[in-house]
Amino acid sequence: MHIQSLSIQNFRNLQPTRLHFSPQLNIIYGNNAAGKTSILESLYILGHGRSFRTSRHNKLVNHEHDSFTLFSELIAQGSSHKLGIQRFRNNDVRMRLNQEPLSKLSDLVTLAPVQVLAPEHYELLTKGSSGRRKMLDWGVFHVEHSFLKRWQDCQRLILQRNKLLKTSNNYRELEAWDSQLVPLSINVNQYREEYCQLLKPFFNSIIKSFLPDVDVSLQFYQGWQGDDLKQLLIEQYPKDAKQGYTHSTIQKADLKIMSGKRLAADYLSRGQQKLVTTALKLAQLSLAQERGQQYPVFLLDDIGAELDQQHQQMLLDFLAQQPKSQQIFITCVHLDPLKSLINRYNNVRLFHVEHGAVTVIDTASEKYAQ
Repeated sequence: MHIQSLSIQNFRNLQPTRLHFSPQLNIIYGNNAAGKTSILESLYILGHGRSFRTSRHNKLVNHEHDSFTLFSELIAQGSSHKLGIQRFRNNDVRMRLNQEPLSKLSDLVTLAPVQVLAPEHYELLTKGSSGRRKMLDWGVFHVEHSFLKRWQDCQRLILQRNKLLKTSNNYRELEAWDSQLVPLSINVNQYREEYCQLLKPFFNSIIKSFLPDVDVSLQFYQGWQGDDLKQLLIEQYPKDAKQGYTHSTIQKADLKIMSGKRLAADYLSRGQQKLVTTALKLAQLSLAQERGQQYPVFLLDDIGAELDQQHQQMLLDFLAQQPKSQQIFITCVHLDPLKSLINRYNNVRLFHVEHGAVTVIDTASEKYAQ
């Protein structure tokens, strides 16, 4: 998949603009707070319907307007598409694909896989399991599309079960729901576990190059103890009913990052944790390229902010070896560290951002030539 163009209206501090992108490498540079990340954020919304920076959609709308609009031309699933998204301050959203209305945000995930590595993600190891679980599920879906429907059905049953727990008098009132929930949960768990097994070789290879002297591994936790989920739900009914929610569920699953027998977050330095997160994202990208339906667009925000120079170069070397059909967007303050990467690509577009205004830079100029 690659994004050919994007029109942006009333989004954060960006001035209205239409951008045409390279199908390979796109570099967006400028001073801090100029609006670089806002461009990546708008690209991310095309594939997720939400921001990777905030859950408050009203913050994305320019303060002088009531809504923002994104319109994109893209190649996805082997065909050309036109995708439009308008989101209002009151959280209403309108989406159209090829002039036809879209009703579900999940349709965006199916159409346009977009992955991001940003400073917001470098606390992946230390924060709760939710972020790791979302990252895991994104990867599972783009390798096995049938996962989404089963996951959604599971979520619906869990919500209904939790609602019933608040009024039930005995477990028998939940048996009908659990007869559906248990096999679906086991199926979702199998998808996740199989994906983790596929991911491990890619992760192990990348993390060994980043941290050759540190023992780091991935361990999947399914969200409940033991093999008999049905019996566990029966045994935990008094606890579930008392607290009003299901304790053993797919919503408790986790992708645990270990260092030896300990959680890596309790052992690794902050710098090492950033490298683990980077390796995880790159491993997911590599796996999607090999097993997925289409290549995800890869967004890399502020490469100079969180990694030291040595590991920045290792990351750039990895990106320089990507397949020709992999589309990449990178934001940075200065172009100099990226010159070697730019010179390895035949198809590069440079964009300079200043006070929300975006200017296309001529890559053939002497400044960027070898």
